[in-house]
Amino acid sequence: MCAVLLVAQFVLSFVPGVELVTALLLAFCYLFGIRCGMLTATAFSLLRCFIFGFYPNVIVLYLVYFNAFALFFGWLGGRGRPIAAWVCPVLLAVLAGGAAAAAIAGLPVSALYVPRLKGAAWALFFVMCALLVLYFVLLAGRQKGVLRQGMEAAALASLAALFTVCFTLLDDVITPLFYGYTRDAALGYFYAGFLAMLPQTVSAAVSVFVLFPVLARIFGGARKSPPSNVGRMDKDMV
Repeated sequence: MCAVLLVAQFVLSFVPGVELVTALLLAFCYLFGIRCGMLTATAFSLLRCFIFGFYPNVIVLYLVYFNAFALFFGWLGGRGRPIAAWVCPVLLAVLAGGAAAAAIAGLPVSALYVPRLKGAAWALFFVMCALLVLYFVLLAGRQKGVLRQGMEAAALASLAALFTVCFTLLDDVITPLFYGYTRDAALGYFYAGFLAMLPQTVSAAVSVFVLFPVLARIFGGARKSPPSNVGRMDKDMV
């Protein structure tokens, strides 16, 4: 699983704002639990830094964030009951409102980045609104199994979007502390982070919503498959 995450990040690192690590790791942690999820998150964080560069702020950021991510979604998947129906609408409404505020009010960044920032903010707004509408449609027909799975994917997509925002906010704290930024420099770093955060949040929400049902089948089948040595003689078992 760690190798899959590394390949996904390496391949999509050439496409700014697009990543599949969130969807892959979320589904894995949700289905395999806290222990497997945190071990994978730690291995991925360390190997990622060996491949892409070993910077102190980055390794701390990845270890803290991805282990917290694995802990939360591993716990969520192991509860044995569905996510509360109110969680998804509230999170989607908050994220949509924040995106609309950023698009309308703007941020004190270079004029060259304003169109890109506003475009990303409006894209996030419309994606969150679309997920919110879709969630209520699925909620109305939740008796059917397929619709219940869609509701679960929408709820997880909203949580993944929230975690993606938290990743940038955590970076906005860790990096200035490590490098001793002045207040103005830290504020500039914070505003610049929005340029990366908005498309990544859209990507995380969409990829989780689309891929989670597929990954749940794949990982669920792998989890339920018996070991290859079942039924063999004891001396052949490993």
